[in-house]
Amino acid sequence: MKEKLDSILLLDDNPATNYIHKKFIEKVNCTERVLEFQNGYEALKYIRDHSHRPPDLIFVDINMPIMDAWEFLEEFEKLEEGLRQKSKVFVLTTSLSPRDVEKANQIGFIEDIMMKPLSTDDIEQLMTKFF
Repeated sequence: MKEKLDSILLLDDNPATNYIHKKFIEKVNCTERVLEFQNGYEALKYIRDHSHRPPDLIFVDINMPIMDAWEFLEEFEKLEEGLRQKSKVFVLTTSLSPRDVEKANQIGFIEDIMMKPLSTDDIEQLMTKFF
């Protein structure tokens, strides 16, 4: 890992999951800010409103009410290409269904689909591989 990221965005409707992931991220000490959202609309609004400073890393839970990961990613894909390219996107799930893996593989900007909860090892590996 070279240096700290500016920000990591967590998008999960479960506040406990966001809390756990935030604690693990803080333990790895790899970012200046952890942004937590429980709703895809709010996360997209934040990304649009802060287009000068998009998150370096985005973790998106698949199953969420209101706007699931696939709907969020469909809207995220409509953002300006330069903005999209600045963020590494990972989809999170509790059950790795073949249907979800197939869907994730069809979306070119998704780096990987991962099992929740993330661990400090998972985060460290991502930092080493992508940053």
